[in-house]
Amino acid sequence: MTVLTIAITSVDDIAGFVEGSNSFGKQAVLDMGCLHTQISQTIMGGEMAGIVGISFEWEDIDAAIAGSAAVNSNAQLLQLMGDCGVKVARRSLVEVTEERGDRTGEFISCVYMSGGASSEAPDIAWGHLKNAATGLMFTRLFAGGPAAWTGAIFTWTDSVASMASAAANSWADPKVQAIQAETGSQPLGRLINRVLA
Repeated sequence: MTVLTIAITSVDDIAGFVEGSNSFGKQAVLDMGCLHTQISQTIMGGEMAGIVGISFEWEDIDAAIAGSAAVNSNAQLLQLMGDCGVKVARRSLVEVTEERGDRTGEFISCVYMSGGASSEAPDIAWGHLKNAATGLMFTRLFAGGPAAWTGAIFTWTDSVASMASAAANSWADPKVQAIQAETGSQPLGRLINRVLA
């Protein structure tokens, strides 16, 4: 089971940060053992609109801790963050519990969840979403400080409207509602992000 470290940041020079990531930053973190990394900006999400999320996938928790230390001590990356005015507001660690499809798509939906998880939910949800989304990921919060959410569901798509319609059908599915009643799981809020790099 892989894990993600997700940094929630503000960035003064987004274009410069994306350019630096594409030219050397992404490869630098991959060379540190990161399996996948992505940068996205919240375009709809209440007071979180405008924030930039940076995700790093690692083989396990120990690799995530070591990798985060390596990222935060790399002179070139620190220079890039300083030059672009990157300020980290929060860093969380989540476990990837299930994944369908892939992480392509122009947009990412992130639904914060409370309650427990179900092994049946991903296949049911993907059955509704697969024609409107490119990927689906279920995660469980491992370290995030005091928080009401216990996990998050990420969906990658090229059409937020199509994804929203399919997601509404998924949430209305009697099987999903039964799982929610059994596990005490409820959606707490949604962010819509645009993938930048």
